[in-house]
Amino acid sequence: MTTMETGTVTCLAVSKDGKWIAAGSAWGDVIVWDTKTQEKALSLKDDYSVLGVDFSPDSTRLVVARTATVWDIATCKPLFTLRHKHGVIAAKYSPQGDRIATASQDSLRVFDSKDGSFLVDIPVNVTSVSESYDAGLLWFNDHLFVISDRLYIKQFEGSTGLPVSEWPVPDGNRDSCIALPQHGEFISYSTKRTVTFWHTSTHAELGLIHGTQDIRSTALSPDGRFLAIGTVDAKLTVKNLKDVLPPSHSTLPFIDIPDTALDSWKRDRLDDMEASLTVSITNSRGQNHSALANRALVRAHLRLWDLAIDDAEKSINIRPSVIGYIAKSLALIGGGKKAQGCRVYDFVFRHCHRIDVDLLLLIKAVVLFMAGEHDDGVSRVDDLITTVHFNSIYYVVQAHMFLLLGKSHMRRRDFNRAIHLFERAQAQMRNYMGPPLFSISLISGWKFDGLGVQIQQSLCEAFYAARRTNEAGEFLLKMVHTTDEEVDMSRPMTKWVADFTRQCLSIPESEVSKASRHDEATRLSATLNSPTHTQLLDEWAKATLAGGSWKDALAASTSFAVPRFTIYRVIYQRLEATNRMTDASECFRQMVDELVKQANVHDEQVEWILGKLESLGDTSMSAGRHDEAISHYSTALSIDPAPPRLFIKRSTAYTVKGSWGDALDDANKVIMLDPSSPWGYERKHAALHKAGHYEDAINAFKAMLSMMSQSSDPEIRERHRQYVNPDETKKTIQGVVQDAIRDSPRMLIDTISGRLLDKSERAASFQSLPLFQKLISSMTTNIDHAGIKEDVTHYYRYAMFSHKWEDNEPLFEKVVHIVVYDLDESLTHDKLQMFCKIVRDAGLHWAWSDTCCINKADHFVLQEALVSMFKWYQGSAMTLVLLRGVRSPSRRGDLMRSIWNTRAWTFQEYHASKVVRFYNEDWTLYMNLDVPNHKESPEIISEMEEVTGISARALMALRPGLDDIREKLCLASRRKTTFTEDAAYSLLGIFSISLPIVYGEGDQALGRLLAQLLTSSGDTSILAWSGKCGSFNSCLPDNIIVFHELPVSHIPLAIPGAEMDMTIARMRTSSLNLAVVMNLYDQLNSLSVPFFVGQRMKLPCLIFKLGAVLAARTPSGRVFRARTNALGTVEISATEDLSRLDPLYLVHPWIDFLLDRQPVGNVVTTIPENMDDQPAFSGQPPLPLGRSNTTTAASQPRTARLLPRRLTFGGWTATRPRDAASLQAPSSLSPADIQMRALQVIARLRQPFGALLLTPNTGRVAAYRRVASESLITVRVEEITPAILDKLVASVRVLDVL
Repeated sequence: MTTMETGTVTCLAVSKDGKWIAAGSAWGDVIVWDTKTQEKALSLKDDYSVLGVDFSPDSTRLVVARTATVWDIATCKPLFTLRHKHGVIAAKYSPQGDRIATASQDSLRVFDSKDGSFLVDIPVNVTSVSESYDAGLLWFNDHLFVISDRLYIKQFEGSTGLPVSEWPVPDGNRDSCIALPQHGEFISYSTKRTVTFWHTSTHAELGLIHGTQDIRSTALSPDGRFLAIGTVDAKLTVKNLKDVLPPSHSTLPFIDIPDTALDSWKRDRLDDMEASLTVSITNSRGQNHSALANRALVRAHLRLWDLAIDDAEKSINIRPSVIGYIAKSLALIGGGKKAQGCRVYDFVFRHCHRIDVDLLLLIKAVVLFMAGEHDDGVSRVDDLITTVHFNSIYYVVQAHMFLLLGKSHMRRRDFNRAIHLFERAQAQMRNYMGPPLFSISLISGWKFDGLGVQIQQSLCEAFYAARRTNEAGEFLLKMVHTTDEEVDMSRPMTKWVADFTRQCLSIPESEVSKASRHDEATRLSATLNSPTHTQLLDEWAKATLAGGSWKDALAASTSFAVPRFTIYRVIYQRLEATNRMTDASECFRQMVDELVKQANVHDEQVEWILGKLESLGDTSMSAGRHDEAISHYSTALSIDPAPPRLFIKRSTAYTVKGSWGDALDDANKVIMLDPSSPWGYERKHAALHKAGHYEDAINAFKAMLSMMSQSSDPEIRERHRQYVNPDETKKTIQGVVQDAIRDSPRMLIDTISGRLLDKSERAASFQSLPLFQKLISSMTTNIDHAGIKEDVTHYYRYAMFSHKWEDNEPLFEKVVHIVVYDLDESLTHDKLQMFCKIVRDAGLHWAWSDTCCINKADHFVLQEALVSMFKWYQGSAMTLVLLRGVRSPSRRGDLMRSIWNTRAWTFQEYHASKVVRFYNEDWTLYMNLDVPNHKESPEIISEMEEVTGISARALMALRPGLDDIREKLCLASRRKTTFTEDAAYSLLGIFSISLPIVYGEGDQALGRLLAQLLTSSGDTSILAWSGKCGSFNSCLPDNIIVFHELPVSHIPLAIPGAEMDMTIARMRTSSLNLAVVMNLYDQLNSLSVPFFVGQRMKLPCLIFKLGAVLAARTPSGRVFRARTNALGTVEISATEDLSRLDPLYLVHPWIDFLLDRQPVGNVVTTIPENMDDQPAFSGQPPLPLGRSNTTTAASQPRTARLLPRRLTFGGWTATRPRDAASLQAPSSLSPADIQMRALQVIARLRQPFGALLLTPNTGRVAAYRRVASESLITVRVEEITPAILDKLVASVRVLDVL
């Protein structure tokens, strides 16, 4: 059950049928739950605290106090609000449900419950009762009870508003409440810790209960024998009122009978009851006057008059009692001594309590009625009803009298008189259950249980006997649908309803001759067409099927003047309503079978059957029971094969089930039945698509779209907009295909056919696949771009091959015209074939090998391949590596020692690939590592770390581009190539740059690569090497091996923050001229980054001229020493005789470090050619002449071309974190910030750095060349004095270096 979580629950109500439970809260929430499903049926929010909720007797409506709004439970909508001057503190439906009473602080009001119209206003000051329960207002029959001013209980007539009675009660409080039992003979009233009981007619106080806790609410059991008390301590106490109220209100009045005897009475076993009482008498040695009196009653009912008189007299002799005299009176009257019996009855008044007089007068009326004095008995009850206020028991007794009189007239076939008496009985019937009525039952032998039902049954039978069939049927329906009284639909009641309805629906054989049977059937059939008799047939089915089979019910209906089809339908609908689906299905099938066999079938019957079959089929389809749905649709079509919609639905069911042929047949039938309808083509498309005939499916779908566009129905034409034209889908797929193959290799091997295909052929191959047609056919209402991309991308996945080239590899020229799998047997052919087979078996359609997939005769194709190869490997689904020379079983270390691991090209192939699998030379997995990706295998990772000396994390971080140039060069320097040029060409993809491919140029290729890298990135770490100069430019090496070691000393060390602050503080107090410092900073900041123009490098730097160079011998070999003004004595190790070179210059090229900046790539994208004849300085001779004023396309201010560079690739770069101010362009800095940065440059100038050694070129071109040294030349500015500072300003240059 759902829990209300909105606040304190203030009131509860349960509907009379038990279906609903409602709760209101102090926060204005009202929730109604279905008691069976435990789900919310209604949830609403009131504006105020909810003080009361009450259901209508038919359980369809709910009234809510304070707003007095009436809600419809089914629709969850408000119907109307009852008008009140003030807030409503209580609201109650009348027992009949025709009125609603509301209470506010100054009045009671009564409204019509149908429309909320005002009926009666009763001025009265009503107590504002507890906010925890609306217990201050009660209905009883037509009377209203209310607590007034906490001083009186007042009683009013609900129909007129006239006061009936009032009586004072003890001072109450806001928690005072009242309660009534069903018989209404007394009322309970609670205040503080006391409950008082008052007689509702005499207003006499009957009893009192004292408690120990404050009372919040009370409730009486229907028979008034128990009281439930809710107290402030959250406890519920149930009190038996036997010891609180007088016996006539808490126990059976006048009768004290053992439970065993009473149980026998309730089960109509008078013999057992007599035996039980006899045992009690025997055990008491004949002295139990109560048992004797009770046995006298029993013997009177058994018509043992003399024995009854004897028992009664013995009882009276032992102790005179009310029941003793009553028993004797009944026995005398029953024995024929009516006058004597009546005189004996009068003695009861001598032995009774004053409060019991009215009840004894009622019993006397019953005794007289039993004696045959019917009018006298009825008249005496009338007198009691007139004089006693609370008189429900009198009404009930009189109703029973009228019932008995009516039955007497029925036996005499005076049906109209019987009807009159039964109607009077019904009018007198009240809702009463109490001990006094049970005492009357024991005395009279009358059974009051189910009295209302007995009266209604008798009235139905009387109407029918009087040939008032319609009235009989209407009253029966009213009876079974009533909620004013609980109708016991037990087996006897159910059987009565079944028998009576069958009687009403049948042609009475005894009253209709065979000659007139047809006329009677015609009359009754016409009568049965009325709504009343239709409902009567429903009630017959409900009662008959309550405990029996549908076949028995069908057999019992043979005498009905109702069409057989109608009976079938009613039985089926009832079975369906009670969820007897198996029986319903059998009944329906039998009905259909009979209908098919009939010659004359009404159209409405066929229509109902078809509709039901269609509905059943739809339900089965929704539930996924496709065979069952097909069966229903097929049955319908066997009755009427014309409706196209049934073929459509059956085709749908066949399609879902997988019966494509049957689905297609039904679709074609729809097209045949209605050629202009698009829906047959729609089903045809669905069937063909599911069957895999995609091209035919597309044609059917196009036909459907054509029919829709030409339809005269605007709704169909509008629906046409919801669909996608297959041509649009085709165009979309073709676009996705082009996107998928755009960045893939120019040529790939089809692993299925073994042929080499270019991009156009690969695009065409996808369109030849069933998948292509399937995608077009499947996208009818929207284009699934993601789905298309997924399928296309999956198809075009390819694998790359990484291996060491060998002799006689199958080249492009050989493979392009044949099938790979048809190559002659050889070591290299087998290698290619095994590669393709493994790729094919892995589910990949395409494969690439550098041996046969590059047309090396086409220079453009070769250029493209060398530049794009890294991206191709990066975009592959898998790379297979063949470790030639590694035999099975392979062990750890074999990969590290393999030839493959030494080759230059395999460097980028491994690092670019996302998924790699290593194979031994016999094509078994390396170290038997059967994992999807060897690149993620711990065994492979550890080997790669060992061979490179680089962590796996750093290796995985490697990306193509101009980041980490020096680190990538270091890795590449460990690899070997067959051709010198490949040392450079194998790195084009890793650096994402393009160079003309010129095999035969030797180390010029490496020079061009490094020149492009320097120009594009400005990364001067490329210049930090020692060894032999290359032929392209003297600042660039002839072999990549010089980058084997990462430089650590060429870039000056960073100065810690605290040390930098101290250094700057000293400089501020030194003799340095701040204007000169700023001049130096401005000159350095205006320099361009290094770049190449052709083979000439423009190198911004600080230059230091060496003095006389002297050779010296040391234990490690020859060295050269020289002195400079700023750097002091310098020691250089070189193979060339430096003493013969004059002049010599040491160059500080690390301008980025001095300015605390680092470059990033893509500064210059092209290198101008044929610039060797340009002078070293435009308009100026070589050093030591003035500053360069060179201006070229690549010469931009340093601040405009350099951006911060991120720290990547395992932290190898010298990049250091800088604050935000250091990244700002000088133009955006304040003068103080610029001054600070200028002083920081001076501080960094004193850090040791790796210098380059340059000398003027001896040729005709005015430029410089680098002099190779055997190791880095590390120097530092010893001290910066004003003189040195002036020299530094003059040493800022841009050199042309060849």
